Amino acid sequence: MKEFLYSTKKLLKELLSFPEATKAYGFNEIIDINSIREINESYEEKISAIDGGTSEIIRLPTFSIVLNRIYCNCFIGMKKLDYFDRCTFISLTRMINDNGKIFYETKILHFIEGELNIKFPIVDSYSEEMRIGKNRGDISRVISMARRFGEWEFVRNALKSGAKIILMDGSLQTSFPNESEFVKQIYNEVEKNNSIIAGLSKTSTIFTENGLPISGFLEYLGRRKGISKWAVKIGKSEEWTNKALIYFVKLHENSDRCYRLDVYEKVSEEDIEKLLSSLVSNSKYFAYPGYPYALIDAHNLARVGRDEAIYIRNLIFDLLDIEDIKRIENSEQIAHKILDELG
Repeated sequence: MKEFLYSTKKLLKELLSFPEATKAYGFNEIIDINSIREINESYEEKISAIDGGTSEIIRLPTFSIVLNRIYCNCFIGMKKLDYFDRCTFISLTRMINDNGKIFYETKILHFIEGELNIKFPIVDSYSEEMRIGKNRGDISRVISMARRFGEWEFVRNALKSGAKIILMDGSLQTSFPNESEFVKQIYNEVEKNNSIIAGLSKTSTIFTENGLPISGFLEYLGRRKGISKWAVKIGKSEEWTNKALIYFVKLHENSDRCYRLDVYEKVSEEDIEKLLSSLVSNSKYFAYPGYPYALIDAHNLARVGRDEAIYIRNLIFDLLDIEDIKRIENSEQIAHKILDELG
């Protein structure tokens, strides 16, 4: 055992040995100690954060009824302003068999609060974005489309707040069919408004060309340089269609981690400075230092509780015959059993 422990120690030291310079795998920027830049708190621009939440009401292999909520707010520094907007709606995603080809259609069945003027694309299950290897994508990959397109549409609502910065929860990467085309229209409106659009991700799977976690390498550079609030640009990836530059940022001296930040590529260096400084000014919540409070607020107010979905489910079941309810419940059990076996 002693020999094993010492050999493992040696192996880990080799595996975790940081180079002087490297790149994030698939990205174009060389990263070294000169790449890391300190963030100064010289700006407090208006920030409008956007997030969404979902909970399934009924889920079968061929269709799903989902409760969705989209929310945006407006902050300057840590102060929440009066402007906010929220939309809660029920969507249906169902399978369509068209001459042996499987498509998925999503539409809004009912608005509970607010409204969205949006039409979702019909998705080919064999499209490049949907396939899993050689297999067609199943309905589970499409269910979140209503929420995702709703979040993009809510950028227009956020612009009404007069915010200079639109901050989305998660990356700006597009993954659904026709999503890139839809997002181009949103980007154009953001540009015309002279605003900045960015997305902050809590987690990231990006690693260096040496096979090390990018966040660990950047934290190492930050400690070497002796700065506590910093940003590093890792560049662009040709594999993605999100038209974004990717940064990693640490927004508070007491934060225990850094976050991935996607920024729309047509942003000036001056606007990058304003974005980073404004995010630092909004990331001082004592319970979660280093994470923008606007996103915490958006997450809390976009969340859809399971009890909300169950309440609507019960209202629907009250109108159904016992036989119909049994068919739904039996189909749900079979679907869950299949998913458990696959997992």
